[in-house]
Amino acid sequence: MPNQPTVFIKNRSLTITVNPAFSLLNNYLMQNIPIQTLCGGKAACGRCRFKVLEGAAHLSPVLPAEKARLGEALIAAGWRLSCQSHALRNVTIELPDMDENFADRS
Repeated sequence: MPNQPTVFIKNRSLTITVNPAFSLLNNYLMQNIPIQTLCGGKAACGRCRFKVLEGAAHLSPVLPAEKARLGEALIAAGWRLSCQSHALRNVTIELPDMDENFADRS
């Protein structure tokens, strides 16, 4: 496919090409990118969260399940769920470390 979107994971110095038909979580799993998930992409655990650094408008809209899991404050601070997000154009993000504690924060 020509001109597929890329996701630059800044804190891992890694750029991956993604398929917009699949969630970011599924793109990571297909490319063996380490990502936390317990619920298998159902927006129930919140562990696949990421922070958008650039290109928020290039992601699919925030879904109700994402709002319910993260809350307005985290979404306003730039946090999204990989399982609910599709990259439509290039974005720059940060992924939490695999051992990061997931207490709510902004």
